[in-house]
Amino acid sequence: MNFDGLPAQLPRFLAELAANNERAWFQAHRDEYVAAVRDPLRALVAALAPAMLEIDPAFDVNPQGAAVSRINRDVRFSRDKSPYRITQWLCFKRHGEGWQEHPAYFLEIGPNGWRHGMGCYALPPAANKAMRSVILARPGRYRDALEQAHDAGFHVEGELYARPKLPDGLEPVLVEWLSRKSPFLVANRPLEPVLFNSGLIDELRTRWVALAPFYALLR
Repeated sequence: MNFDGLPAQLPRFLAELAANNERAWFQAHRDEYVAAVRDPLRALVAALAPAMLEIDPAFDVNPQGAAVSRINRDVRFSRDKSPYRITQWLCFKRHGEGWQEHPAYFLEIGPNGWRHGMGCYALPPAANKAMRSVILARPGRYRDALEQAHDAGFHVEGELYARPKLPDGLEPVLVEWLSRKSPFLVANRPLEPVLFNSGLIDELRTRWVALAPFYALLR
């Protein structure tokens, strides 16, 4: 797959889908979805695959598999019965692993902006406890990895504990991560020209390599 940038119509299509989130409209525009959304994201995965395999040779880089989001939402247990996802994403994770207990790289794009980074989506308490133990045992390695992530434009996000149980006297740089249920590193960005040309590959490759020490620490 060749990649020359995401199509300019990708965010426009998602905006139109947000305004017409129903099966009849989508079926009438399915070919546009394939051309403007699905296939370009698959091409981006294929273009990034060599660099991602250098970070972790176990990454699943199949562009037609779990690396690219499906357009259909699972509405079985949701109050929101809208059938289609407005935000589309791609991710790099190991074969057979979910986002729950293991770190993954991700990119999300919607009608009004995009973001990318690395972390866990819904970390179970036991896994979070284990991760916290690793960071507390290696604070210097954590600080170095976080500083490199900050220099590459990332910051820490994730839902905060109401009453985080932390050792006394922790420095703020440790509290920033350890006080969150499912912390992750992210760069939130508006729609911008780099999305729509081949320079997106170098942009992501450079910034994601900068996250590799943090990814290795979380592994």
